[in-house]
Amino acid sequence: MVRYRKYIAAGLFSFVLLIAAYATAVAHPGTVVTKKICTSWEIAKNKAFIMTHKQAIKPLADSKPLALSGNAERVPVLMYHYITPKADNSEPDNHSIIDLESFEQGMEYLHTNGYKTATMEQLEKYINGEGVLPDKSVVITFDDGYQNNIIYAYPILKKYGFHATMFVVGSHIQQKTATFNPKKSSFLSNDEMKASSDVFEYHSHTFDLHKKETALCGIAYSSLADTSLITSDSHKIKVLGIDSPYFAYPYGEMNTQIIYHLRENGYRMAFSVRNGFAQPGTPPMKIPRLTVISSTDMHTLLHPESSLN
Repeated sequence: MVRYRKYIAAGLFSFVLLIAAYATAVAHPGTVVTKKICTSWEIAKNKAFIMTHKQAIKPLADSKPLALSGNAERVPVLMYHYITPKADNSEPDNHSIIDLESFEQGMEYLHTNGYKTATMEQLEKYINGEGVLPDKSVVITFDDGYQNNIIYAYPILKKYGFHATMFVVGSHIQQKTATFNPKKSSFLSNDEMKASSDVFEYHSHTFDLHKKETALCGIAYSSLADTSLITSDSHKIKVLGIDSPYFAYPYGEMNTQIIYHLRENGYRMAFSVRNGFAQPGTPPMKIPRLTVISSTDMHTLLHPESSLN
């Protein structure tokens, strides 16, 4: 008993020291030491959260479903953001912007080589071992909800009979359709979403948490990092009609607590910006994607092993 009391006392003392160190770090931000202290505190909080939410977090554990006959070994989930003609691209080094000509070339490659596009529901069943996606399946996603996705991408996707997903920021959705100006950034409207639903399905990129307003350890994170905001934000975007179980993380930022709160609000599958392919058994709240930029060679992107030969 005396020994256990010593362990408890030592643990409490260490915890108190960590709190004191964290308070010092907050009071004197910016130095290497304080960032390390702050990071240690965040790790400790995350571990404490995991310990107190074991049962709720348990379903997040990786599981490898049985291989289904005829199933693709892996499925690429392509990620796009902003599309503009090369002549209007004033930021050619911005990887969130892809030249229209490059986008169309990529879609032509997929069509010519026999690729078929999958829906979110089909992808979810695939990774959970409940459905089959054949070889040469691909998922096409767009983040943010830019109007140029409707102006430029929609007709190209429709031309090839492709399906795509757009993750929209609810607060950016326009009540009236704006006059499109290719040289300015603009967001789609409710009417544009309805008119393009034969090609696009629409899901959440938060209602209004896609902004760098939360600071942790001297680093700016999206407002999603403040998990106390997730429930009210989820409610707001569902009220808009984006009531789906599919989600894309702002800036790709995710952790155990964010995932927990998203699941508590009904989300079953979420997309990161981590590079990789989706496979049966991929954790559904950590789906990787492949970023497509203007200089991307689609064949090499979809077959990275070919570049090693």
